[in-house]
Amino acid sequence: MSKLLNISLLFGLMLLFACTERIDLDLENGDTKLVVEAFLTDQPDGRIVHITKTAPYYASGLTPAVEGATVSIVSENGQWTLSEVKPGEYALPDNFTAVAGFKYRLNIQLKEAIGGYTDYTAVTKMQPAAVVDSVKLEYDPDAFKGSYKFLWYMQDPVDSNNYLIKAYRNGQPLTDSLSTWSAFEDRYFNGNYTNGLVVMWLFENRGIKINKGDTLKVETGVITKGFTEYVGFMQQQLAPQNPLFSPPPANVEGNISHGALGYFVIYPVVSNLTIYQ
Repeated sequence: MSKLLNISLLFGLMLLFACTERIDLDLENGDTKLVVEAFLTDQPDGRIVHITKTAPYYASGLTPAVEGATVSIVSENGQWTLSEVKPGEYALPDNFTAVAGFKYRLNIQLKEAIGGYTDYTAVTKMQPAAVVDSVKLEYDPDAFKGSYKFLWYMQDPVDSNNYLIKAYRNGQPLTDSLSTWSAFEDRYFNGNYTNGLVVMWLFENRGIKINKGDTLKVETGVITKGFTEYVGFMQQQLAPQNPLFSPPPANVEGNISHGALGYFVIYPVVSNLTIYQ
């Protein structure tokens, strides 16, 4: 019995020292890549292109901005040159117009090569806008330990569509980052009237509290299938992971040329208001 106890103690000490020993990992820095965030809409507040580049794994702070680039958008209905309003932020001019059915090409010319290239491009097609009759917000005390759900009332077109939902409360965004957006396709209701389809959840355990009398705005965007998949893959990468059993995060493929990261899309937005009762 004592021999068994001694062996157990010895094994425990081995585990203790093995778990507390410091291990330095030599993580190589990958090739620097261009990162383009061009999520544009037909609204005045959706006209900024962010251009940065990847940083080493252990680097702190924001990713480095790419300054001094020449950025333009070309289409059948015009050509527009963006101006750099902040380091790495490029704004469309006020006369920019986006028309459903037209293709738009993003052109980026860098002052210095990143990833071996100075020129990058991407192409997207503007989709027709949705026609949403109304939205409604309901509280469900049993779902996810208390949550709010947005209900959607609209006739979905016969053609296949993909939607992006964002929400605001009293003029302030409730979904202020890609990880909180709701992007989905109409596979299960294509061509039908939605009649109260739940298109977004807001969770109390994440600090969301809606008060009676609050004004809620729901923005509905019609996006491409590729951007729907991009948002979904990004949300998977941004979600909390079990470090022992989950695979390492991977770069999400976008539509920018030469293997750059990010995405270029232009989509129409319609807004609906509701008062929480």
